[in-house]
Amino acid sequence: MKITLIGPAHPYRGGQALVEAYLHKTISEIGYDTNTISYKLLYPSILFPGKTQYDNSKLIPFEHKNKIKRIINSINPISWYKTFKEIKKEKSDLIIIVWWMPFFGPALGTIAYLIKKKLKKTKVCFLVENYTSHEGWWFDRFFCKQTLKYADSFICESNYINKQIKVDFTNTPIYETTLSIYDCYNLNKFSKESAREFLGIKTKNVVLFFGMIRPYKGLDKLIESFKHLLEKNPDTTLLIVGECYEDIKKYEKMISQNGIGDKTIMVNNFIDNEDIEPYFKASDLVAMPYYSGTQSGILMMAYGFNIPVVVTDVGGISELVKDKETGIIVKDNKVENFLPAMEEILTNKDIIPYSENISSFVYGLGYQNLKNILSQILEK
Repeated sequence: MKITLIGPAHPYRGGQALVEAYLHKTISEIGYDTNTISYKLLYPSILFPGKTQYDNSKLIPFEHKNKIKRIINSINPISWYKTFKEIKKEKSDLIIIVWWMPFFGPALGTIAYLIKKKLKKTKVCFLVENYTSHEGWWFDRFFCKQTLKYADSFICESNYINKQIKVDFTNTPIYETTLSIYDCYNLNKFSKESAREFLGIKTKNVVLFFGMIRPYKGLDKLIESFKHLLEKNPDTTLLIVGECYEDIKKYEKMISQNGIGDKTIMVNNFIDNEDIEPYFKASDLVAMPYYSGTQSGILMMAYGFNIPVVVTDVGGISELVKDKETGIIVKDNKVENFLPAMEEILTNKDIIPYSENISSFVYGLGYQNLKNILSQILEK
């Protein structure tokens, strides 16, 4: 049996490329002949808010570049047909298309349509990370329905996404899995003490906000909460690490206005894979004050380092947090809810065995149920 993945892969950076890497690794280990068709152009530069779309890391998790072909141009229909011709040549039994943003609907919808029309024996499965975009564009639902109607099945990464899909596709089989635990960044080069020394942190407590800074992630609310956190826990550092996809001056102004500049370290960069470890190893908790979300690679990175989290009860993120054991789930990111949760973890970090709890909780999570899922999809 042969399976072709369609999605962003290295040298693209970020969560989608990491999903492809773990997915390719898992499916290959199950025993399927696996290849990936990736993008030659992902986002037109005028639409990309970051500094670069490419990963310059020296450490590449599960490198398999000989199994990746970069063909798809998201805005060039000729490349969409070339992708179909490559799929036809490969004679794959199953195509798994990674879906995370409706912007790619025209490209992926055309490819799926050609497969369904001309390759009757080839099955199409969409692996859905987000059903609609985080920003909630007006065209989201239209592109979702027009593209995903070609699916023979869906694999989703949270029950929240499952429910979203069922609204529009009541008769299409849906299978659930979870993101993998992203332990590939834990290189065991640092202890908590050496990580803090490396970063120049001398406080007793460290709160980490990690990942691309976008409006839906609620950094504004974390800054507000941290101001009050210092009233009871003055020996604390707020570590904000990630490339800002909006005006960084907005947050710098908030930090200054809240008087927390001397207790805040801000790193406005995309962090290369080999440089991630000290930020997590130095931290006591990972703060995720999101306004919205479906699942989260940052949560899986925190678990990869056995670091407890504080998460808002939005989307599917809280599905993978065992409240009071692997972290704390709060109703929303308002100060009166988020602040006490951070205080509780900092107070109990030497009492509650968060690290051991996380190790036990994550056992069996990730793509480990894919073998059974793929068997069911291919047998139908």
